Amino acid sequence: MCGFVGWLDKAPADRSILERMTTTLVHRGPDAAGYHLDGPIALGHRRLAVIDLAASQQPMHSACGRYSLAYNGELYNFKTLRAELQAKGVQFRTNGDTEVLLQALIAWGDAALPRLEGMFAFAFWDKQNQSLLLARDPLGIKPLNIYQDGQRILFASELKAILAHPGVSRDIDLDALQLYLECQYIPAPFTIFKQIRKLQPARALRVQNGQTHEWTYWNPSYEPKWTASEAELTDQLEAELKRSVSSMLVADVPLGAFVSGGIDSSLIAALMKDVGQTQPKIFNLGFIGNTSHSEHEYAARVAQHIGADHHPLMVQPGDVISAFDQWVDIYDEPFGDQAALPTMLLSRLTRQHVTVALSGEGADEVFAGYSNYAKRLKEAKLAARLGHPLSPLPLIYPLLPATLRKDRLIKAAARPLARRYLTIPNHFDRELHKGILNPALTSKTSVPLEMLAEEAYVNCQATGYLDKLLTIDQKLWLPDDLLTKVDRATMAYSLEARVPYLDHKLVEFAARLPANMKLHGRDTKYLLKKVAERYLPHDIVYRGKQGFVMPLHEWLAGGLSASLSDMLGAGGLGGRNIFRSGFLDKLQREQATPKRPHGGRLWTLMVLELWFRRYAPDFRL
Repeated sequence: MCGFVGWLDKAPADRSILERMTTTLVHRGPDAAGYHLDGPIALGHRRLAVIDLAASQQPMHSACGRYSLAYNGELYNFKTLRAELQAKGVQFRTNGDTEVLLQALIAWGDAALPRLEGMFAFAFWDKQNQSLLLARDPLGIKPLNIYQDGQRILFASELKAILAHPGVSRDIDLDALQLYLECQYIPAPFTIFKQIRKLQPARALRVQNGQTHEWTYWNPSYEPKWTASEAELTDQLEAELKRSVSSMLVADVPLGAFVSGGIDSSLIAALMKDVGQTQPKIFNLGFIGNTSHSEHEYAARVAQHIGADHHPLMVQPGDVISAFDQWVDIYDEPFGDQAALPTMLLSRLTRQHVTVALSGEGADEVFAGYSNYAKRLKEAKLAARLGHPLSPLPLIYPLLPATLRKDRLIKAAARPLARRYLTIPNHFDRELHKGILNPALTSKTSVPLEMLAEEAYVNCQATGYLDKLLTIDQKLWLPDDLLTKVDRATMAYSLEARVPYLDHKLVEFAARLPANMKLHGRDTKYLLKKVAERYLPHDIVYRGKQGFVMPLHEWLAGGLSASLSDMLGAGGLGGRNIFRSGFLDKLQREQATPKRPHGGRLWTLMVLELWFRRYAPDFRL
């Protein structure tokens, strides 16, 4: 795992700028640094050595000097690809996956992209054709940010590296600001900065002769559905999971796993044991004195059941609060998922023991793990009747009071089918924005989250409604919230996280499962649980989904109360003229009453103000 930066620029290259940009990513790669400047191209790289420790330095160049590669990620099928390339006469100088990727791109060009199994982002330069190729893995596990103006294109694993270039504009994107308030993070392709964007998952971009071409190189096929029996599909899913987990255990450094005590991560740990890890090291976090928010006892039970080496981290509120100041340096832009802080602490503990950790992200979005899916399917028929073409609801909807417009069913029925579904938590619902935000912000044309959901819905080739909903979450919620949280939190401590449920071959298999093999009545992740029954205690497999939620109400009334007043007051967010007068005071007053808790909202706002103080202290609408 690594981090890289670079540019394609008409102006002469400045090595000192490249070194400064690359140094911002030292946490992603503490083991080595590399630089390449040649004419218009500049590449910088920081390496975390995981495979082929002594070699595979980057940027890596072909023997002829024509091609150069800067790469972040892991190719789990690199040995298979290497054998194919050797059969074609390619000779290798190293034993790692970096040279395999380089030679695959040389041999197969763009056709190499769908053949890559793993997580990655990379920059590939062809000196002879003056062509730059940028690409990101199919599920968006690894990040890639891009800045373009009339003279140059800059790219980097994290925003902070692009911001280290003196020619980059820091103008704030007000669309992105509204999206953050709506859903607690900023979805791709947006970033908080107007001229920097995220390359979306499964996308590639080529720059050549002043022209830019971008395309999608992979989409899962949902048809035809598998017709095998439930028992046969269970066996096939188990085999796919074993293949994925086994492929992700290839490393020349110690490995472990995050285990919350829920089915997803617990099954990964159990499969690690089954495919050859004698005593997997597992890591989890719990809250001292607050068992309602803690899962450490379940993780301990899983460890005992599978014979794992268990490393719990028990934290107090002060431990989490003390890490709050690191937040914006790690996430670069406003990011309000409260689970990010404890994930940072867990990553710090885990890095003391291993260099690579497997994680359970993605199972819910691939196998339908949220109860919300059953609710939306049940709601769909009623919403269709209420939103019938002859219904007056779509016409009168804009005239309804804001509290009615934000009602889940009414809002869904008033919209086209492609815009009816969102699982992202709307802390500040878009229907409320005109009533709570400065008119200078809401009067501008903006892109609501439902518009991005519609794009995912329309582009999904599935015919079933559940598959469409899963696709939306895989395109929006998964890469830009869950995977961003894990990538930044782990890489902050030079820890590589691998996600077996997001092996794209496994995702392709799951896409063709019949809907009732994912959501069986109200039973979520139906087939995955059938596999888990073979490895885990029944009560672990079928216990209710808990999620990782911090006790925010108690903390905001206690250790965070002074910070809350400071950050939302006139000297903080209250003075930036984003919200209508009195709104922030009202939120804080209501938070003090048990009947109107606003913990998630207030946390989101505190993170926003913390970001402003770090990156745009003078911002004011």
